Amino acid sequence: MQSIGEYTQLIKLVLGESAKYFLLLLSSILAIRLWHWMYKTSGANRRQSFLLACFTSAVAVAIGYFSIHHSLSLVYSAYGMRAFKDGNLRSAFTLFRTSADYWKSADALGKEGLCLLLAGKTDQGAQFLDAAKALRSGKSTPFEQFYEGVAHFFSDRSDEAIPLLEAASVDTNYRWRVTKLLAVIQIDKNNPEDAARLLSPFQRVEVTECDHAYAVATLKLLAGKRTEAQALLDKFPSTNLVPFWRSRFDNLRARAQQ
Repeated sequence: MQSIGEYTQLIKLVLGESAKYFLLLLSSILAIRLWHWMYKTSGANRRQSFLLACFTSAVAVAIGYFSIHHSLSLVYSAYGMRAFKDGNLRSAFTLFRTSADYWKSADALGKEGLCLLLAGKTDQGAQFLDAAKALRSGKSTPFEQFYEGVAHFFSDRSDEAIPLLEAASVDTNYRWRVTKLLAVIQIDKNNPEDAARLLSPFQRVEVTECDHAYAVATLKLLAGKRTEAQALLDKFPSTNLVPFWRSRFDNLRARAQQ
């Protein structure tokens, strides 16, 4: 189900595309009418009509050129986002690169940078992200902040991840995911009280993801609730986990069985 933010973005996209091609249609109609008008005039008026028709036609061509390029950029970016969410970073990077080739935007550059960063190419990714920020006068989007924070989180650079994740949490689309990751970071820093404080507003949220399960299971173990912790851990077999989480879950399982 789409969030309110996604619906808002979709509405903005539809309105923007409609306005763009409506302007193209108007300029094209005006150019056609001016060419018809030119053939009905003579003398100095005909020369003026010819120049005006040429100018209007050039404007229509320019609007059409940039409109098509911008639209193609949006299409490739949308497909890139689909590949990105599916975890196919190589395809996502190629699609974002094509999007930037059609229309060089800060968003396209930032998304290219995130693909490189998450693929482990830290220096190259940082260059793209810096270029995106430069186009926005030094600002990043919550999307970029969140996934840059995630990249640092999975690389065990929690001190770099924390400010980025906290900045991304202003966007409600990322607030819950940020909360879970910050809780894990606090647990890794031996600050279970801070982790419990972060998770306390979400006590009724069903545990369906490994980061949430890791944080809750750890807190239950510390509270002496071994059976409840073990039940949570059993929902996430080690064979289904990536190495980052597998080692953490294995340590918790060993602690729960002591």
